[in-house]
This record gives sequence, structure tokens and C-alpha cells, in this order.
Amino acid sequence: MNTEWILAIETSVTDATLLLARDGGIFDQRTFSSERSQECDLFAPLQDLLAGLPEGERLSAIIIGTGPGSYNGARVGIATAQAIAQVHQCRVAGLCSFEGVPEVSQNDIIWAVGDARRGSYFLMPVRNGRAETPPRLLEEEAFLAELARCEGPKVTFESPYRLPEGVECLESKPRAHGLLKSWLARSPEERENLLKTPVEAFYLRPPHITKSKKT
Repeated sequence: MNTEWILAIETSVTDATLLLARDGGIFDQRTFSSERSQECDLFAPLQDLLAGLPEGERLSAIIIGTGPGSYNGARVGIATAQAIAQVHQCRVAGLCSFEGVPEVSQNDIIWAVGDARRGSYFLMPVRNGRAETPPRLLEEEAFLAELARCEGPKVTFESPYRLPEGVECLESKPRAHGLLKSWLARSPEERENLLKTPVEAFYLRPPHITKSKKT
């Protein structure tokens, strides 16, 4: 029976994590911190991690955290995963990064929240470890009203000071081993569907573009 090797990558937050799993168990892992230069900081720990793959072995799949978080970090992770997948002739599955926080294994539901900028906030349920609906964008008044009706922990990747005053929220971080756990908890059919789905970074809204003035 062939060994199943899985690479998990989470780069949508400053404290990034990488993990190599063998037959569902953690074989090796790396961490690194990067603010805005993930495209440079990722490769040394990744190369070091993959160097531990036994000669002649190939990855069976790659799991990548897609955010919401650092859009640049998620994009770098996705592009890197896709490049590695070509070399190893395997596929890539994207998982919402909030599935990788430790709180999902401690609660039936958590509420992912964050600052969506431009005076709005996002809110998204993660039930039984699954983020199955996209984030909702809400203006502050509506956000606070909706949040007051949400039962269960509220979790953010950012410092809580970015949220409206009075909001009680846990600051947490996704980890590659959390993504691996979420992946392994899925059925073979669910994994296959994820592997068939194009991987994209979470982007909460279309980019703001200022049109040039006519001369």
C-alpha cells in the first residue's frame, strides 16, 4: 500500500505554518512570521520541510488555507501550492482558514468576524468545523445587531481593537494542523469535490478602483 503524503500550508496570517503529514499523522512541520513578504519568506522553510520527503515519494495532495485574512499571503500560498502540485502530479484543495483555528474543535459553532474595511465588517458561521457559507458584509449597526444574536465564541484573526467598541472577541490564528484535521474529518466524496474545485483566495469585496478623469 502506498504511503499518503499531504502538505498543508497556512499563510493567510502573519504567523504562518507548514506541515507534512504521512498517512494522516504529522510527519514534520515549520513556522515562520512574515508581515508583507510571504513571497520571499515562505520558500526557505518550505524547501526545508519538503527535503524530509523520502527519496522517490510524491505528495498525494496539498491543502491550503484560503483566508479570509491576508489576501496577499493567501495568494502566495495558493500559487506556491499549485506549482508544487505540478511537480508532484497531485491536486490542491482550498479550505477556509477559520477551519484551522483551535476553537472549532472545542465548539459546535464559532463565528468568524473581522474588519472588512471601508466602515464594514464580516460575519460567518463555522459549524462543526465547516465554513459552508460565504462571509456576510455588514455596516457597523447591522453587524452589531447580528452579532448580538449569535450564540457561541466570536473569533477574529486581527487585534480586537479593529472591531467596534464593546465587541467581545477571541483573537486566534489558523494552523496547518487544524486544516489537516478538517481535511481528514471529511468523507472521501467531500475531499474529491474539494480537489475538483478551483482554489481561490477569499476576497471580501471587489477591489476599489478610482476611474481616471476625462481630459
